[in-house]
Amino acid sequence: MSIDVDVNANAERRGIKSIETGLRVIEVLCQEGRAMSLKALAKASGLPASNCHRYCVSFVRTGYLQQDIKSGRYDLGRRLLDAGLAAMARIDSVSIATDALNRIVEETGHTGLLAIWAENGPIIIRWMSGRAAVRTSLSTGSSLPLLKSATGHIFLAYLSKRQTAEVAAREDQAENNHEKLIARIRKNGVAQVSGTHIPGLTAVAAPVLDSFGEASAVLTLIAARKGIEKGAIKCLCSEAELASSELGWTNS
Repeated sequence: MSIDVDVNANAERRGIKSIETGLRVIEVLCQEGRAMSLKALAKASGLPASNCHRYCVSFVRTGYLQQDIKSGRYDLGRRLLDAGLAAMARIDSVSIATDALNRIVEETGHTGLLAIWAENGPIIIRWMSGRAAVRTSLSTGSSLPLLKSATGHIFLAYLSKRQTAEVAAREDQAENNHEKLIARIRKNGVAQVSGTHIPGLTAVAAPVLDSFGEASAVLTLIAARKGIEKGAIKCLCSEAELASSELGWTNS
C-alpha cells in the first residue's frame, strides 16, 4: 500500500493522507458501537472494499482491531482500549472542574465550592468566595454529609451504591429508601437544599461526570436564605455539562 503524503505550502500542516483515511475505519466502528462486516464497514467509511480490507488487516495485526473468526466481522481491538485508558489517565478532572467553578463564580457572583468523593464521603477541595459574603464554617478540607447537603445528594445519585452505601447507612440509621430522591435528582440534573445542613444557607449542586457517567466531582453554589436565582442555576448546569464533556461524558 502506497503512502500518500499531503504536500502543503505550510509545512506544519503536512500529513499522511493514508493514515487519516485509515482512521475513518476506526471512527466508524466507534460510532456504530458494534462489530461490522467488511462490506458494511467499507460502505460506511466511504472506501472501496479492497482498500478497507488492507487497512483492517494492518489494524488487526497491530491489535487496534480484532476480527471474529466465524463471522469475519471487525470490531475495536485491545490496543484501542489501552490507548483510551491512557488518554483518560492524562485528563485532570480537578483542573477541568476548577476552571468551570471559576467561570461560574465570576458570572454569578455566588460563592462556589468543588467537592470530590473521599473514603468518608464528600470533601471540599476548592472554595471560591463570591461577591456576596457567605458566613459559614465550611472551607477547603471540610467534609459534607451525604444525605443533608446538595453536594452529597449529587454523589448519592451519580455514584454506585457500592461506593455510597456505607456512608448512607452511617448517616441514616433508619435505612430509608432513597430511590425517589435519586430519581428526582437524575431527572432534574441538579440537587438543591435550604437550611438542612447549615441554617440560613441555600445550596445548588450539579455533577461533573466522567466517561462512565459517574460523578468525578461536584460543583456547588451557596447563598443566603434568599436563594439562588434561575440564571445562576442555568450557568451552573451549563458549566457542569461542559466540564463533563471534556472528561468524555456524552448524553447520547
